[in-house]
Amino acid sequence: MQSALCIDRVRASRAFVQSAPWAGSLPSALAMTPEPVDWAARYREADTPWDLGAAHPELRRLLEEGLLAPSPGGDRALVPGCGNGHDARALARAGWRVTALDCVAGVDGALGSDLAALGGELVVTDALAYDGGGAFALVWDHTFFCAIAPEQRRAWGKMVGRALAPGGAVQALVFPCDKPASEGGPPHGFAPEAMGAALGPGFRLVSDAPVARGVEHRSWMERLARFERVD
Repeated sequence: MQSALCIDRVRASRAFVQSAPWAGSLPSALAMTPEPVDWAARYREADTPWDLGAAHPELRRLLEEGLLAPSPGGDRALVPGCGNGHDARALARAGWRVTALDCVAGVDGALGSDLAALGGELVVTDALAYDGGGAFALVWDHTFFCAIAPEQRRAWGKMVGRALAPGGAVQALVFPCDKPASEGGPPHGFAPEAMGAALGPGFRLVSDAPVARGVEHRSWMERLARFERVD
């Protein structure tokens, strides 16, 4: 069931590219998008080039410097599209009570138990449909917003709106922020303004800057953006 949700996500991306008004003007190699992917099989076979093998260096910096610390009671953090859970584990070890979401049941088999030991959980579900109940102080996004089709971004914003408590924040690694739209995706290029548009008027952008610690092998620019809930 959850693998089908992931395959549907790829079909949606392909339909977007093929129906876009500029699709007919693209070279055929650019207008084509891959056949639906069995993401569970990709994880089983370790065919996951997007996986860094560790938490993102910028997230590690934020945690090391105390710039992304939970309250003493242990605030809740949501990590949609968690994959193998490197970022989710790092947040949990820093004291956040993490709920990690992914549509593939075959992500790192130890992730669920690792998070549970730290007061968190792994939920296998369609992240865009997740409710959250306004229980979270933080949503951490790293390669989830860029993985969904652009027409699904408003659904992402609604998911965040359901999940975040008043005064909560979205901390996002904006990647790939300089990739031309003509190159398609995933990953789909976007700027912080696109994320802000998806979130809507109930959020304001409070910081946006190039990452201090990026991923060396990534050819596109990475930025760190923070949005806070104001409604």
